Amino acid sequence: MCLLILLTGVDADFPVLVASNRDEERSRRTSPPGLFVGSRRRMLSPRDARAGGTWLGVSDHKLFAALTNVTKAPKRAGARSRGTLPHLALDQDDVASAVAAVRDEVTRAVFDGFQLVVSDGADTRVLVFDAKDLAEHRIAGGAVVLSNEHRLGELTLPGLDAACVRGLALERRFELLSSLLLDQGERSGHRVLKKGGEYGTVSSTLLAIPAGDLRGLRFCYAAGPPDETPYRDYGNLARRLLDDQ
Repeated sequence: MCLLILLTGVDADFPVLVASNRDEERSRRTSPPGLFVGSRRRMLSPRDARAGGTWLGVSDHKLFAALTNVTKAPKRAGARSRGTLPHLALDQDDVASAVAAVRDEVTRAVFDGFQLVVSDGADTRVLVFDAKDLAEHRIAGGAVVLSNEHRLGELTLPGLDAACVRGLALERRFELLSSLLLDQGERSGHRVLKKGGEYGTVSSTLLAIPAGDLRGLRFCYAAGPPDETPYRDYGNLARRLLDDQ
């Protein structure tokens, strides 16, 4: 299952912390994190080579957005790629504007079901679309766990509380979060890391957005299953978000 873990308000130095696995067809090509320039904002995101969109990213306004599909939602004829929605959200100046832009897009175009989270660390919202109705949930802080197989609040991950303890060094927090992404059912009963077959875990991300200078961004990306592929830190690309400021 695609899995997204978002922590907000647990680390004063990094108000937004993310751990995520992406599940997809293994033959579907993707690009590692790189610069995407929208009509308003600059952002960093990995890219899907087939549809051109993304599943997560960060903007020059320190806005984070990420998407999971909803497996059980009905498919709709003529549906657009949901991967356009994180870029649309990140192209706005704040969380409220991002939510409004996505709401407007969903009324104008056809999409299959999705869960989209947008956060700046202080304001976190999850949009849940079942291919018919769009619901908005405001999150006060702490941990948000989403997957394409579970709705908001349905999935619990043993060991997540340890990663939320205040005062941890970032590397230790990343270590605890990354261990959750390796679970093949032994800990949670759910296959977070999906191995074998033509569909499974194809990439993994650990992300930390700093409270201060954006050049302190950590954007660690494994271009394959995280038990086989080392993470590479693309945080140095944050300078490209600041080029025109």
